[in-house]
Amino acid sequence: MENLVLLKFNLQESQYPYFSDSDLSILLESNDNDVKKASYKGCLMKAQADDSIDIGPLKTESNRDYWLTLANSYRSSGYNTTMKRADEL
Repeated sequence: MENLVLLKFNLQESQYPYFSDSDLSILLESNDNDVKKASYKGCLMKAQADDSIDIGPLKTESNRDYWLTLANSYRSSGYNTTMKRADEL
């Protein structure tokens, strides 16, 4: 499967559009074409966007926690985040 298509799926772009195709391509390239790493960073970017709405009596909460939880799932399964001792490097 093409990396761009998989990244769109991971970031749920069909349900929650946020990035253009060129933005997603740059996100992939800047993360060494690692889809899980790009997905993690993309979720973090979506979490920073304020998507809450407050119009008089109508109020919706932000999806920030959802995107952070999804980002964490890509981080924990995506790429190596283990630390090594300095003398082992």
